[in-house]
Amino acid sequence: MTAKKNQSLQNGSAKENVLQRVLQLPVVSSTCESLQRTYVSTKEAHPLMASVCEVYERGVQGAGALAMWSVEPVVRRLEPQFAVANNLACRGLDHLEEKIPALQYPVDKLASELKGTISTPLQSAKSTIGNSMDKIM
Repeated sequence: MTAKKNQSLQNGSAKENVLQRVLQLPVVSSTCESLQRTYVSTKEAHPLMASVCEVYERGVQGAGALAMWSVEPVVRRLEPQFAVANNLACRGLDHLEEKIPALQYPVDKLASELKGTISTPLQSAKSTIGNSMDKIM
């Protein structure tokens, strides 16, 4: 965490939300964007699927609104505990961000780097096996 960000949190001028922070991680946001693109393209390509998805989306929105209305009194009562849990989760996320730098990269970049990391040893092994087979023959 940067010193400026840390200072603003200590002064109480900024409140972090762990869910928002997780969603802002490049690896998470790029994954969500990719899933969203796939979902939209699937709906566009298949009209029957689009109809089913629209019904499902309306149902989820209605259920979500009902759930929010029903749990609001409980959430208000437990707000201090949620704040403590959120602070602990934010500290844990700080630790993860320090220990796992891959969280700061979009999925496509990670995939291409992983592909390169895996393919180089495989090519080397393939070459070694090919040379050994040539010598055996």
